[in-house]
Amino acid sequence: MAKMIFGVWLVSASITLPPFCGWAKNVNTAGVCLISQDFSYTIYSTAVAFYIPMIVMLFMYYKIFKAARKSGAKHRFTDFSRRERLETVASEALRMQGLKPQHTPGVAEECAALSRLLNRERQNISIFKREQKAATTLGVIVGVFGICWLPFFILSTARPFICGVKCSCIPIWLERTLLWFGYANSLMNPFIYAFFNRDLRSTYRDLLRCRYRNINRRLSAVGVHEALK
Repeated sequence: MAKMIFGVWLVSASITLPPFCGWAKNVNTAGVCLISQDFSYTIYSTAVAFYIPMIVMLFMYYKIFKAARKSGAKHRFTDFSRRERLETVASEALRMQGLKPQHTPGVAEECAALSRLLNRERQNISIFKREQKAATTLGVIVGVFGICWLPFFILSTARPFICGVKCSCIPIWLERTLLWFGYANSLMNPFIYAFFNRDLRSTYRDLLRCRYRNINRRLSAVGVHEALK
């Protein structure tokens, strides 16, 4: 994790520091203040800041989506085989009920086996639903991120080719609107997570009602539950 965080800061520095080090100086003349519009720097900065991370995110989500579909297919196959076993156990239990009393211990064993199978089935269904919800949440997060930031970065990439490297012919209101639309992505994420996560919804509700003890109690319960797994 430390290496990953260091890598993120290093890549960010490689985007922001070049204009201060002589490559692709910023434009600051005649009342115009722009980040460097040099063609090579514009392509490099927008690619490293957005296009490459977006491609990586889409590729990783594609792999997660494939894994989720594979898990779903496996679950359906497992569910079918378990259904057959459950039917076998149930029919056997019904058959044993018609026998003499000395055979009743076998019925109890069959019922116990049936109970264990049902418990495992419920657990597998719960895990499957949790995986599907996580994949859906991640897909929505990636999609909203792309929708919010793509217009701004397309404008930033195209501007020097349209206006030149010394000025900006883009209306300031359009540039600011697209920039704040990108910033709005950070505002949307908590709502997206809360929509798909019941625990987050209850936590937000407690925060708005200043019920901090409920949050601490829930966090403690979750910590104990995780530790006992």
